[in-house]
Amino acid sequence: MPFVRNRTGALLSAITAALCLSFSAIVMPVSGDATKPFTGRTAATYQSRLADDPPITSGVCQQEKFALFEGPDSGDITGIDNGCTKAVDDLKAAIDAGKKPVTSSAFIYLSELEPFLGRGYQKLPCFLKALKGTQFASATLVIDRSVTLSEPLILPSRFTLAGTGIDGTGNLIFTGLADGVAAISFDNQATNITIRDISIGRLNGGVNVGIDVSRANKVFIRDVLVTGFFAGIYGSRPGTTAISVYIDRCSVFQNDYNIVMHRNAFHWRIRDCILNQAGCWGLRIFGPLGDPVPANGEPVYGNDHLVQGCRFEACGTGGALLGSDSAMLMNNRFEQNGGNGGVGVMIQSTASRTRLISNLFSGNSMINQGTQTQSFGTIADP
Repeated sequence: MPFVRNRTGALLSAITAALCLSFSAIVMPVSGDATKPFTGRTAATYQSRLADDPPITSGVCQQEKFALFEGPDSGDITGIDNGCTKAVDDLKAAIDAGKKPVTSSAFIYLSELEPFLGRGYQKLPCFLKALKGTQFASATLVIDRSVTLSEPLILPSRFTLAGTGIDGTGNLIFTGLADGVAAISFDNQATNITIRDISIGRLNGGVNVGIDVSRANKVFIRDVLVTGFFAGIYGSRPGTTAISVYIDRCSVFQNDYNIVMHRNAFHWRIRDCILNQAGCWGLRIFGPLGDPVPANGEPVYGNDHLVQGCRFEACGTGGALLGSDSAMLMNNRFEQNGGNGGVGVMIQSTASRTRLISNLFSGNSMINQGTQTQSFGTIADP
């Protein structure tokens, strides 16, 4: 079942159409002049349309809704909610009795858990909560069925959530989540978590996050499709941190914001991803401007982010909006974001030490209002 909004076409058609767009640009001279737009054209038109301080309420972007992510999401995995402990106990008892109900205690297929989770796997959310502190807590769970859930998933430390391919038979569809809730999040201070080879989608709208990496350290997301959410991949919620997040070869598209770094997000690496068709921005790195959650003078905005080899195409407002420190964009393609002649990259006045190296701009411009911006080897339309 494809993950689509009512206003979009089928998932496969959308990806195919995006991949078939033409690739045309010429090489411009290398320049280290940080004061000029990379395309060599004036940015005055776009600056009048996208002010230095984008309004918190901004039409389709609805930045004010990020205030819904202030504070914790569904809480830690604690004794208050131990989840479906009986299901875990029954699984352990079956293994101890030599019945081999699963491939191994370290590698489990979702289809093997049907006797323990029931038809439709509706006990999966509470089953995952119950894994903390058990022999299954650091296992790999392969989602090999299409599952629709109305509750979020919370993953424990050292857990791997896998599928059968980025658009394979195993996928997770979420519906009816309350606003401000993430479909997938992690236990407090979780570390070394992997999500791979799976599709994750949201039906019926709502202000939700697909994968929320808040409170986690060393998160690995690769070959994952995320679509249909307010924010596809997000971190960190105000008051929490998200450190060393690695996102590789993912297709994050048709979310309002595809990837968002909000508060205390440090050392993210985003490589070789498709970040197309966002309703607003393909990438949003928050600084103080436009943030609906007051910082109260605290140094809460992260730094040291690398975005490399990604495609930003046909996003509604623009490709990437940068508001924090020490971001590097390298070898990315920005095309037709905000329409022909729209904004590929906007560097806000709160951004500093931004580096842009060998990016391609086709039908897009760049607005630089930051300080100490460095740019080299830009490719753009004539």
